[in-house]
Amino acid sequence: MTTPKADPQSTDSSTARETLQSLVSGFRGYMNLALIYVAAKLRIVDLLANGPQKSDEIALSVGAHAPSLHRILRGLVALGIFSEEDDWRFGLTEVGTGLRTEAPDSPHGRVISALEEWGPAWGGLLHTAMTGETAFNHVLGMSIWEHQRQHPELSEYFNQRMAQKANAEIVAAYDFLPFRRIADVGGNQGALLAAILKTYPAATGILFDQPHVVAGAGAILKEAGVAARCQVVGGSFFEGIPHGADLHILRSIIHDWDDKKSLTILRNCRRALNGSGTLLLAESIMPTRVDQAPDMIWSDLSMMVLNGSRERTEAEYRALFEASGFKLTRVVSTECPRKPWGAGLRPTPFSSIPSRISLIEGVPA
Repeated sequence: MTTPKADPQSTDSSTARETLQSLVSGFRGYMNLALIYVAAKLRIVDLLANGPQKSDEIALSVGAHAPSLHRILRGLVALGIFSEEDDWRFGLTEVGTGLRTEAPDSPHGRVISALEEWGPAWGGLLHTAMTGETAFNHVLGMSIWEHQRQHPELSEYFNQRMAQKANAEIVAAYDFLPFRRIADVGGNQGALLAAILKTYPAATGILFDQPHVVAGAGAILKEAGVAARCQVVGGSFFEGIPHGADLHILRSIIHDWDDKKSLTILRNCRRALNGSGTLLLAESIMPTRVDQAPDMIWSDLSMMVLNGSRERTEAEYRALFEASGFKLTRVVSTECPRKPWGAGLRPTPFSSIPSRISLIEGVPA
């Protein structure tokens, strides 16, 4: 008896349907994230760090509606964040312990930012598709930067994410020895500049960012032992950049802005360098094909949704350099990974392909 052969076309169609269904079923992720958001926002994970409590005790502590919170806590049990003990008591699991505010690399702040900023903005993606306008501004009525100025908690979460970025790989990939004074333009609270100055003790630095941002830089610079060699300056890189440095480094700055505003920043760097010195951008370079660095597609989409900006190819960076009075001299690859925007999503055929930070070097033309 001959066994019928499977129809390859039918098999392919079945696989395609399964893939589509898995993508659609993944939409429940917003429910999971909403549950985790409640636990993070109300700091229930911190409350339970000392041991299990009854749901009505938790509700009293956080000022919540007890019956509703009880049901939410059970949802968090189903997710594996909490455990359900005797007498309606809830405790932390090992997974939930990682959500505490003081846990190493805690996603606490990212969860809150996701529900209060990123999620609502992505809900405006159709508006962007139809108009080209920034979804965040359309949905929340202001830019993401103004929104964070009005919500200091979200601004602090942003600063924490910047401080957690990997710096050692950037310092290892580039020779900073020739430079006497290094300006970190838009340097947040100085984690990258501190790493450079710690490695190159003969150099001094200028940390430049908005006044309310650099106000929190003292602890990072002091801990690295470089505070005495670093001048902290508050201001706007759209209005001007401090003079006196022979290297300007900008990490993940230009991808936050459209071409017009990016050119304003770069031209201000050109003026501050006064015809000499070096410009160094630390950015991930947009691939020509999706399968070359798929997580960059997520990042590019996020830039569009949140900032009205974009990730760029090497050719596009070269054009920006030329338009702002610089000549692109080389692109240095690093081993510094990007944290992909698609992290946590269902794996794709390309999800194991990482993208890296590149150092895009230029000099005044």
